Amino acid sequence: MVERCDTNLPFFVPAMLLEPTYTTKQYWFTILSAGFILSVLSSALYLSLYWFLYVQHSFLFSLIYLIPLLGSTITVLFFKHKFVWKEFSYGAAFKMLFMTGTISALILSAVLFIAYSFFLESRIDLYENIGNETLRRLMSPWAVSSSMFYINVVLSLFYSLIFAIFAKKKN
Repeated sequence: MVERCDTNLPFFVPAMLLEPTYTTKQYWFTILSAGFILSVLSSALYLSLYWFLYVQHSFLFSLIYLIPLLGSTITVLFFKHKFVWKEFSYGAAFKMLFMTGTISALILSAVLFIAYSFFLESRIDLYENIGNETLRRLMSPWAVSSSMFYINVVLSLFYSLIFAIFAKKKN
């Protein structure tokens, strides 16, 4: 993966003459940092929509599912243009997109579990079946956070399969 440069060049050679590739550390650091940033943005968007704009049938909550799409795409494009000048395979692009989305989904679901356990109400009062025990179980903190995790992982898989096609780079 790593290609060495000619060490006989003076230190003041412009950076554009060197062809950077990426190391394994840079690859995984990009995945971890992007996943963390995406989860923070997704959590902030979810909580702000919950506190300020929550209605029973709101289309604004669909924005939650677009944040990982945009963030993962920006991450892989940034990585591709910043670190890779030679070849960036479909597998590397897919793995980067999928792992970024999975890390983001994992942290987002943990934040939602903590928020619904201690700070937020489950909003069961918006539904007509308040006494329904099944509805209470489906709106529990564990159910909400795990369903958000599964939905985001499946969406991340689909986004990764599609956008890795455009992100790969061959010589």
